[in-house]
Amino acid sequence: MNIINARRLRDYPRLMFITTWIILAINLIFRQGWLGGLNQIIGSDFITLYAAGLIYRTDLPHLYDLSTQFAIQQSLIQPTNILGVNPYISPPYVAQAYSLFTYTSLPIAFILWTVLSLIFAFLAVYLCHSVIQKSLPGGLNLWQLVIIVFSFFPFIEGLQVGQNNTLTLLLVTSLLVFTLSDHWFPAGIMAGLMIYKPQLVIGFLVIWIVWRKYKALGGFAITSFLWIGSFVIFNGIEPYKIYLNMSRELLVLPYQEGFPGYLLTTLFGFFTSVFPIQSLPVINLLTFALTFIFLILIVWLAYRYRNKPILEATPLLTMAIILPILVSPYTLLHDMLILVPAFILWQRYSSTRILLYVAIGVYLGCFFLTLVVALTKIALLPFISLGLIVLVILWILNPHRKFALSENQ
Repeated sequence: MNIINARRLRDYPRLMFITTWIILAINLIFRQGWLGGLNQIIGSDFITLYAAGLIYRTDLPHLYDLSTQFAIQQSLIQPTNILGVNPYISPPYVAQAYSLFTYTSLPIAFILWTVLSLIFAFLAVYLCHSVIQKSLPGGLNLWQLVIIVFSFFPFIEGLQVGQNNTLTLLLVTSLLVFTLSDHWFPAGIMAGLMIYKPQLVIGFLVIWIVWRKYKALGGFAITSFLWIGSFVIFNGIEPYKIYLNMSRELLVLPYQEGFPGYLLTTLFGFFTSVFPIQSLPVINLLTFALTFIFLILIVWLAYRYRNKPILEATPLLTMAIILPILVSPYTLLHDMLILVPAFILWQRYSSTRILLYVAIGVYLGCFFLTLVVALTKIALLPFISLGLIVLVILWILNPHRKFALSENQ
């Protein structure tokens, strides 16, 4: 009997879903203040962003001052103690957006954000399922896909710390849906709304430049200008200068005590978890060289597929999603949630048994490999993205590949 059969594909994600959500419940039920039952601060990333929003409203010049950040974070969750500051390292306009949550208390804001995160995730799954239904009628039903996504460990980890990864999932999925239907301007708007993590849209911007998709570039430019420009109008450019000066020091973060560098999904994260800080100049040079090579690869593929139907350009779009997870300095486990629409694209193009095995490997790998890296403190998660990039390249070079649409419709 085949070990991978329909029943196991249905039941095992349900078991994973039940297990992970029981763990989340235990962490919440046995909490002491903001300290969860598993000895981790609940909503740690949301607390950081909420505190940044509060500093934006009350003390903007000290937005990137670590002592100010620590004092605000500690005051928000006391009597729970935090071991150290969780640094705010996003652009200043992100704090502007999160300041909207500070008009209510932190507990209410966190509950509201958690509910919104679940809604974002469900909407993204709904859009992904619509793509599946168009390419593979009779495939996964909606609730099976909900179970898979809501038990995917990057989703669980992001929900626990209050990250914005489900919003990113929704925006990336919407971008792809608009791309597949040749609605370039709204695709650009979705990319513009993602500038809180601008590294995740670099691949798409390169593709649009090569393809001369000026509507997409226009949508991105207008949305970005309105968001960034509104901050400048009200606050000037001085916070940006402070941010640029601070950003030069970000490369030493993995060497700071308490920073979860082992959860980085990037090649930079792997190198910093293995080599000492004295090797940082070489690590930076090597990371830059690899990033440059991968961007050249994106440019070449974009030129190769510039006049092809959008279905045939699927490998390029898939690579545009995966590459930032691998090459940008600071991408963490929860950001790997955007691999979900990457696999949806992949099956739309070439639904094979091998793809199923790869998807299962990534699904399980994100969970079990996280346990390994937590024990070893070595960032091994980048090898998931690296393996996917290699498979996509082999997939492109394979002259015998077949399209899912031609096989199933």
